[in-house]
Amino acid sequence: MDDWSKVPLEVRDALRYLSAHFYPKRYMNRWKQIRQYSLLMVEKVKDYSPNQFKEELEHFEFFDKQFPDIHEVELPTSYITFFDELMEEFREGNLMKIVTRFHLVTEGILATVGLSLLKRTGEKYNLKEFSEGIKRIIEDEARHVAFGYKLVYDKEYAIKRINSLYPHAIQIVIDGKEKLSRLAPFEEILAEMEKLKEMRVKKLLS
Repeated sequence: MDDWSKVPLEVRDALRYLSAHFYPKRYMNRWKQIRQYSLLMVEKVKDYSPNQFKEELEHFEFFDKQFPDIHEVELPTSYITFFDELMEEFREGNLMKIVTRFHLVTEGILATVGLSLLKRTGEKYNLKEFSEGIKRIIEDEARHVAFGYKLVYDKEYAIKRINSLYPHAIQIVIDGKEKLSRLAPFEEILAEMEKLKEMRVKKLLS
């Protein structure tokens, strides 16, 4: 078991806040239809990964175990709006909108940066169980992003979508600046976001 007593309270609070972005338990009832829509996508799209949904549930269980009070975390309006829009895209069944928002921006930029912060902080404070769990999630998310690229059939549209969604993704990070800055210099977080956005676009252009 990890010794969380050696982690400063403000850092523990920041870790819990960031982890809630991966398991927004307080708001899950708002997005309870995501399971239904995800299963419809499995039926509708050849090779749409049913295993991904299973892995996401496992991620929820991990964060719930690490932070039993994660349901208390309030997330910014920018985050809630972003996922309300994702739910609407799932409802519409628009594959390209889902893939670009979820696989390429949510997982490919936001989650990639967030998981990197969690892993580095866990290692800094010798949280071995936490860090190993985050490492496994990073591996899962990398597969999800790679799978998303395979579903892109209109690269020009995908690039436009990444560029149009990126400011919203940045706003989510900016709204959490107070807590995220406890984990790393905020300028470094923003620079990592920008680098990832450029990487996602570059891969689509290749």
